[in-house]
Formats: sequence, C-alpha cells, structure tokens
Amino acid sequence: ERRAFLSSSSKGLESPKYTVERTIECEGPLGGTVEIRRYEPYNVATVEMPARDGSGEGSSSFGGSGTGFSSLAAYLFGQNEEKEAMAMTTPVEIRAADEGTPTMAFVLPEESTAKTPTPLADSDVRLELVPERLVAVSAFPGLVTDEEVARQRAKLQEALPEDVTVLNAEEYSVLQYNAPYTIPFRRRNEVAVVVAVDGAASEEAAALAE
Repeated sequence: ERRAFLSSSSKGLESPKYTVERTIECEGPLGGTVEIRRYEPYNVATVEMPARDGSGEGSSSFGGSGTGFSSLAAYLFGQNEEKEAMAMTTPVEIRAADEGTPTMAFVLPEESTAKTPTPLADSDVRLELVPERLVAVSAFPGLVTDEEVARQRAKLQEALPEDVTVLNAEEYSVLQYNAPYTIPFRRRNEVAVVVAVDGAASEEAAALAE
C-alpha cells in the first residue's frame, strides 16, 4: 500500500514530500524496517563540510554543528542578496561517500521555490534542485556516530531484495531531523541510498547523471 507524506518533525517543520512505495522487514540483531520512498523534486542549499577527525570508537563525522551548519543557517535566516529570511526545515542532510568531501544540505521551503534568494557573492553556499528519485531508507534513534552509520548501511544493503539496485554503493546520505539538544533516544535519524527497481536502474542512473 502506498502512503503519501508531507513529512514533518514533531515541531511541524516542512520536509520534502515523498511516497512510501514499499516497506521491507529487516532480519538480524538491528531489526526494524527499510522504506523505499519516491521523493518529489525539491530544492536545497548546500555547502562543503570541512574535514573532521572521525577516528575512534563513538566518534562522528556527521555532527550538525560547525562551519557548514553555520553558513547554511546564516543563508536561510537572511544573509543572502535579497536579505530574505526563510523558515527552518528538516532534515539536515549530510551527503557522504567512501572517498571525497562530504556536503551538508538544508531543504528550502516550498514557498521559496518560485524565487529562491541568491547566496552572497563571497558565500560558499550553492543552490541545487534534487530531482525526483527512489531512495531506500533505514531509520534509527540515538547519536549519529561513524560506527552506527556503518551498521545501518550494512543493514540497509542486506535488507534490499534482488529487484532493488543501489545506483552507487559508495554514496549515501545521513538525515538528521532534530535539534542538537534533543535527548538521544528521542532523535530521528536515517541513512539513505538512491536506488532503482527492476529494469529501471539504467533509466534512474541516466536521469541522475543529467
């Protein structure tokens, strides 16, 4: 059964619209489910994240604070050419890969789509349209550590049936829906990868490459 969402946090913040096309039960110690979602197109502001030391047990390369978060928050709250403040949204997305520099992305409110404010000339903020796509998602509570993200990626990969193909196994996203001060067991986090189903893999890959 398909369910349509304008997903939101507990505080009612706007999130990208998506439809759940399939829910897959996960076996193994982590349990839970993996959702196959079809996201509608949406706009984001992105910035490259500075290098961080993610070594050591319990460490994290996905913290929401720091230069990247501050740059995006400043843009969203009015430090742009039009001096236009926008509403806060969710989730904060960290786009990562096994190699390369990760980026942080803030979803832009739908009401700003028609005329998106321009980043300042000396800003490192970039604007991007995320196209419609299929995404496999594994949700988990608690702190986002490198170790936990690795476990969730493995769980997600093992849960996918043969007709679901991950388009790039080295690329993934970490989605964080809550404020940094939220107590860990109430946090909502997700690991996500772009996928295709059946013979649609080549079509999805071609569309993402455009």
